[in-house]
This record gives sequence, structure tokens and C-alpha cells, in this order.
Amino acid sequence: MKASTQLLVGLLALGACRGDERDAPQDERPSLLLLLTDDQRYDTLSCNGSEVLETPNLDRLATEGARFTRAYVTTSLCCPARASLYTGLYAHTHGIRNNEDEADFLRTHPGFPALLQEAGYDTAFIGKWHVHNPGAMPQPGFDRWVSFEGQGQYDDEVFNFDGEQRQVPGFNTDVLFDLAIEWLEAERDAPNLLVLSLKNLHGPYFPPPRHRRVLLDKSFPEPLSFHDDPQTYPLFIQRARGTMRNRLFDEGGPHEAYVRGYHQLVLSVEDNFGRLLASMEKNGALDRTVMVLTSDGGFMWGEHGMYRKRTAYEPSVHVPLLVRYPAEIPAGTELDQLALTVDLMPTLLDLAGVTTPALQHGRSLRGLWRGGAQDWRKDFLYIDGWGKFVDGPQELAVIDERYKLVRYRRDEVENALFDRTTDPDERTNLIDDPAHGATRQRLEAALAARLAEVDAPASWLEAIELGDEDE
Repeated sequence: MKASTQLLVGLLALGACRGDERDAPQDERPSLLLLLTDDQRYDTLSCNGSEVLETPNLDRLATEGARFTRAYVTTSLCCPARASLYTGLYAHTHGIRNNEDEADFLRTHPGFPALLQEAGYDTAFIGKWHVHNPGAMPQPGFDRWVSFEGQGQYDDEVFNFDGEQRQVPGFNTDVLFDLAIEWLEAERDAPNLLVLSLKNLHGPYFPPPRHRRVLLDKSFPEPLSFHDDPQTYPLFIQRARGTMRNRLFDEGGPHEAYVRGYHQLVLSVEDNFGRLLASMEKNGALDRTVMVLTSDGGFMWGEHGMYRKRTAYEPSVHVPLLVRYPAEIPAGTELDQLALTVDLMPTLLDLAGVTTPALQHGRSLRGLWRGGAQDWRKDFLYIDGWGKFVDGPQELAVIDERYKLVRYRRDEVENALFDRTTDPDERTNLIDDPAHGATRQRLEAALAARLAEVDAPASWLEAIELGDEDE
């Protein structure tokens, strides 16, 4: 073969190889972004009815996607709620039952990040981990890791970058979004998963200087139930109102200053999220990404005389849940089914085409926005209140589309029943009302059934737990 002919054959072969590369199937799986806030009540977004805040950037997830009007945590306490979100399991199963537990939960129950990583996703965690982790060391399932220890601080944080500690000047939330945008803008062939977990809105309530003078014209009055007679509450609630944590708010500072600072912290999430959206739009990633916003629990700002979460009252357990994915979700979708943060693991795996583990307490939300899931849950189980010195929870609840039955188990068994249709602030306990006897019986049966479904001890229904009086 002549040299010129050999050269021609070689060039044709090279072109064929390059053509094969161009024609190779692209990974069409969506990228996934979970924005996780801390202590964010349902009503702190304008799309969810906030009367003091405008949050158009965050609202875009709802106006261009789906807004879940009844989304809940299964335990309203930071560490258990986060571990439940990552694993899709209730706290008694994954082992992080309170903020002191040190179970290596991701090694016994692999979470969605590890499963997505195994399936070829590039994965990153940026922000607040807040499950026991001295030194904020990298956790399983993440190719990129940026975090800080414990609660962290709002200014000049020391971050762990993939195992290396380094202080970064600036406001924590601004830094986290800078790092998130930088990571998202990197070129890659595989779809990505980013968990962007914020310290906002957790106290202390120190917003950045740019937001400290806003909302000064807004009033934040004590809620009506703040002034209800404490003696009308179950003893469990009376004790909770008297704890050290609660008294620090009740007696230690002005109500309006705390609540205003909390709401001001929403604004640094809002403006930074706008920056992230702009970056993703510019590089063409926005519509290829499933974007989810939720929180690890709400917060009670004086309702029933309490400043805390860790109760079954609505401000404590009801959280925002917004999902944007134009390929599947019509803009402006509203879903009023009972959704749980344990549903996020099976949902994200479903969207990525990854098999969900057999042991799961959540369900994929995908069928809801597709118009299916006719057998969706009509009620759910809430479990909370493991103290430092007790083995079982001190508060159980079953919540359906209208009613809420709460069972308190600290030192004695007490019950409460609320009709949220006629009493949305949960100020009237109907537990001894004969007119609601059938509802009580139905919910008591549901409570026992839901406990059995998650392999919780039946003894929890009646057994009494002793607790630290100052929790």
C-alpha cells in the first residue's frame, strides 16, 4: 500500500473513532441539588404565606416546580432529622436518636449519597453536617467534602476541606454558596449530586451586616397561644416550658429581637440562592438539575409558651419542601399529600434510576407530581424525645389529613388530640371530648399500626420514660 493511501486510511480510521466518541450515548440522568436549611419553619417563605418576607429566588422552585403544602419531619431535632433524611429511616433504626448519639449510621445504613456515588454520580457535601463528627471529617459517599464542626459559627469559620482544616474569612452562608457555585461550574461528564447544607436559620441570630437593618418596620408579636394558661397543658408541656433552654428565650431577651434576627437570616439564603440560580442558568445546568429545598425541622417562636423545636406542634414539625424539575414537574404544581423528609432518599434514587434499599421508611414522591400514587399515606408517625438518660422516646404522634393524636410518655402517659381544620393553632385538646371518641380510637389504632410498620416496640405505647428535667 502506498504511503499516501496508508495516510488516507489512517485519517479515515481516526475520523471514525472520533465519530464514535461524538455518537456515544450521553448520561441523561439528572443532576441533583439538595438545599438543606436549619430550623426553618414552613411559613418563612413568601410562597408559603410569610407576611414579613419576600423570597422570589427561593419561590422560583415553587412557581417553576412543585410546592408541598404538608411536608413534615419524623423527628424534630437536628441530628436525628438529618440522619433520617440521608438514610430514609426513622431514628430508632439508624441509631441517631438525639444530638449526643455517636452511632456510625452511614456505615450500617448507606445513605443516598453513597448509592449515587456508586452509580457514577460526582458527589459533594458543602456545609453543616451536624451529626457527631469530631473534626468535621469527610463522610462516606462524597467525592468533595467541605464542612465545619458542630453548630459552627456565622463568621470566619474553620472548614474541613477534604480532610484539611482551613479558616475562611467572611459570612458562613456567603462562603458556602461561593464554594457550591465553584464546584457546580467545574466541567464534568457525569451527573452530579450536591448537598448544600446551611447553618441558617439556627441561632445565635447574627445575620450579615447587609441584612441587620431590614425588617425593622415589621412587627413580630407573641402568638396568641403564648398567653394560654400553662395549667391547661399536659404536664409534659408544662415541664418543657420550664426548661433552661426555654427560659433563656422567655426571660433572657426581647421576643421581637430574636424573631426578627431569625427572619433576617432567611435573606442571606435568598440572595445567595439567586446567585446560584444565575450561575446555573448561565452554564445551562439549571433545567438539567432536580432542585430540592427543605429543612431539618421547624421552630416554635412562642407558640404554647415555647421557643424550641422537638415537639409535635405544627410549627416544630411542618417544614418547607419545594422541588423544581421542568422535565417532569409542571410549573406551579401544588401537592397537599403528606410528604416526609424520609421520602427524599427514595425520591432522589428513583430520579437517578438507582434501586432503593429494601429497608426504607420513606417512599418516592415522584408518583405524586406525575398524578399517580393513589395509595399514598393518609397518616404518618412522629417519634421524638429521647433524652440523654432514656432508652425510648418521650413523645409519639400520629398525624393525618385533619387530626393529630399526641402521646406524651415522660413520667406518666398523657394524650392530646387536635382538630387542625377547626383549630389550626392546636389550642384546644379534644382528648376527653365524647364527640371525638371515635376519632381518638381510630388514631390510637393507627399509632399502634405505624409503630409496628417501622419495627418499633409495642411497649412504647404505654411504658413510661424518665427524663432529665432540664432538657
